[in-house]
Amino acid sequence: MESPDPGIVDYCGTSDTLKCFYCENNGNRSCGMWSDSLNVQDYQDLIDRGWRRQGKYLHKPTMNQTCCPQYTIRMEALNFKLSKSHKKVLKQVNKFLIQGIRKGETVKSSRGKPDREVRGTRGTIKDSRSESTPDPASKLHPRPGQGADPTKPAMRKAKDIRLERKKLRELRKLRSMAEDESTSSKGSTGSLERERSTMSTTSNCSTKTFAEFISEPDKAEKCAHKLEVRLIIPSLQDEEFRKSERESAEVFKQYRMGIHKDQPHECDRDHWLKLLVHSPLKTVTKNGGPPMGYGSLHQHYILDGRIIAVGVLDILPQSLSAVYLYYLPEYRFLSIGTYTALREIAFIQELNKKAPDFMYYYLGYYVHSCPKLTYKSRYSPSFLLCPETYTWIPIADCLPKLIVSEYSRLADEEVEDSDVLQEIGSIPVLFCGQTMTYGFYKTLNAKALSDIDVKRYALLVGRKCAMRLLLLTKIHRYRRI
Repeated sequence: MESPDPGIVDYCGTSDTLKCFYCENNGNRSCGMWSDSLNVQDYQDLIDRGWRRQGKYLHKPTMNQTCCPQYTIRMEALNFKLSKSHKKVLKQVNKFLIQGIRKGETVKSSRGKPDREVRGTRGTIKDSRSESTPDPASKLHPRPGQGADPTKPAMRKAKDIRLERKKLRELRKLRSMAEDESTSSKGSTGSLERERSTMSTTSNCSTKTFAEFISEPDKAEKCAHKLEVRLIIPSLQDEEFRKSERESAEVFKQYRMGIHKDQPHECDRDHWLKLLVHSPLKTVTKNGGPPMGYGSLHQHYILDGRIIAVGVLDILPQSLSAVYLYYLPEYRFLSIGTYTALREIAFIQELNKKAPDFMYYYLGYYVHSCPKLTYKSRYSPSFLLCPETYTWIPIADCLPKLIVSEYSRLADEEVEDSDVLQEIGSIPVLFCGQTMTYGFYKTLNAKALSDIDVKRYALLVGRKCAMRLLLLTKIHRYRRI
């Protein structure tokens, strides 16, 4: 599967303190490196050590120094458990596609008028015509108060009550997730057929499977809207990509301006190409692998002939890595973020039938201190990457530690990093167009790379990647824009 040419990286070291995307303070610290050429197995191993890419730039947060620690999160797609909130989103989208009804709209009655309902603070109040109106004269005058009722609890501040309820909800959530992870671990010891059967696992309150939810609009006799999901290779040499290039870039621009309030010059075509089209991953195919091969792809969601959303994906040997999603703000009512994530999970389950090793879904980073990103923990069963041992820990076991401290070693104390390179002299480097070991390179060049930097690089990428990737020397470096 792999290209005979090794991947090439230009390690940049640790960045200065930058503005954080999550808390907006100047406390973000990370390490980075550029790459124009990277094999998919190398990138699979890199994200398993906490790296992520943005265009051709790869970054890894300095976990014990950055203001908002970012933990790599992945989910076992074959054992995915469909929650009530996920079902609600699927039903909402299917209702729109099949019947044309948006969220909040009601079905018209047989008389041609929608059923009248008025939402009150304590429930649903029906049409007043169906209820008897009480006689105002029958109301009694209020009696004078007699003070607090001694038989009832003392009054408390609403803030204290809310905090108490929040703690109870978190405890219930932890117990529920622990039970789910326990059930998942027991089921994972079965055969491959049992793993595949869990793809159709549903809650007790419904018999409809996850696959049936996804395919419901396709099986309907008549639909108000047609949704097509199409995979595109993001390459200027690909004809289909060139046809949709302008429309896709415009969706990105509207998304960034409408959702993130960017200025037009901050989300133009050049920024779109740099961040979401250009990729260092080499596209390769393999017998028994995914039909479209491995590498970077764009997944277009086309509604009635119009692109409304684009998911940027990396197809790796064991996983699908979600890079980015952008969509037209006018379709936010469809909960597109959740819906596309569910479609990507279904995509993994389908590809697993042809590529059995393909089973994980990487959702990017989980930031416990950022409420906007905690939704990722609801895709069960999920695991977080320990920043010190690079082992995967069930998220239910991680949350109690993260509540105490935003940065935490997630693995047990006796667990160690098993991918450490002891001797840096054997690391391959690129010097004057030739490949050589770092030890030999130092004998040729008095102004060699710093041993401290090379040791840091080897520790961050791990032994496997350090021995496969070519590390650029200073003479080959060039300025990035």
